[in-house]
Amino acid sequence: MIKSNCRNAYTSRIQKLVRLVMFMTVQVRVLFHAMFKEIAGTREMTKELNLNSTLGEMLDELARKYGKDFKTIVDPKTGQISSDALVMLNGQSVRKIDIPLKDRDVIMISVPVGGG
Repeated sequence: MIKSNCRNAYTSRIQKLVRLVMFMTVQVRVLFHAMFKEIAGTREMTKELNLNSTLGEMLDELARKYGKDFKTIVDPKTGQISSDALVMLNGQSVRKIDIPLKDRDVIMISVPVGGG
């Protein structure tokens, strides 16, 4: 009987945690440069996303909202960040889009700069 009560209490706590996690969100800061700044009409924004959101999901959301060049950030052939775009996550250049986002991540979207 005691084991059953402990198990029920444990199960109840787990269920409460699962419900809590389902409604948790993360906030990320998105910085826009070059043409992306012009299209978005702002230099930066804060996005509130679901807890398990990925970089790709956030980029898809921006592409739906702004269209134009935002749709070219992810290369449809490779499923990665296009070589025509520069995306940085917390100061590191990234190509993969399946990266989970964490609270207070900073994403910068720009165009690559070349020189010679």
